[in-house]
Amino acid sequence: MEELLGQLDFNFTENFSITGYIINILIAAIFLYILSIVYRRYGNSISNRNQLSKVLIIVGLTTFIIISIVKSSLALSLGLVGALSIIRFRTAIKEPEELGYFFIAICIGLGMGAGQLLPTLIGFFVVMVIIVLLSNTKLSSSLTQNLIINATCDDKERPGLINAVSVIVENNAKQAELKRLSQTDGGVDFNFLINVSNLESLQEISKEIYGIDKAIKLTFIDNEI
Repeated sequence: MEELLGQLDFNFTENFSITGYIINILIAAIFLYILSIVYRRYGNSISNRNQLSKVLIIVGLTTFIIISIVKSSLALSLGLVGALSIIRFRTAIKEPEELGYFFIAICIGLGMGAGQLLPTLIGFFVVMVIIVLLSNTKLSSSLTQNLIINATCDDKERPGLINAVSVIVENNAKQAELKRLSQTDGGVDFNFLINVSNLESLQEISKEIYGIDKAIKLTFIDNEI
């Protein structure tokens, strides 16, 4: 019991500053919040951007806490290696860009957890500037849209129609993700999230899909991420 209470004692024998810890974790949180804004604004992923931006903050702060705990103990560091070896991602990372942002969040947690404010600040600033500069040209020529397609067909025509519509969308979009496919007795409903270079690409999608059947209904809805 005395040993357990001793772990709650704030009179640390090691060089630990509660004030410094709080300041560092707040600075890390600010960096991570800025990173989440940059990802939502300049990222190229067409889906789950809002959700992933929140995860980046959690990953970064978790890394900060872990490094703050193990940085002064070799035994804890070795134990951490063994503990992390059993952790696996259960959800696949869809795009390399997402992995890059995860690494940035982890680097922020590592740097601030180790008390390296200046290297972390400089590195973070440089990376953010590079991201903004590389993304500016893409933003001017990129549209993200929800594409809703309602088509009527019988059971025999349905497989061919699904395949034809999917090919047309994928061929004319820089990125395309099928969010919903609803099949009924009288037809098929599609919901795609697409990223195209310009309005001409949207017109080309409309032209080719209407070439299949002029009765198909198309709806483009602007998707602000």
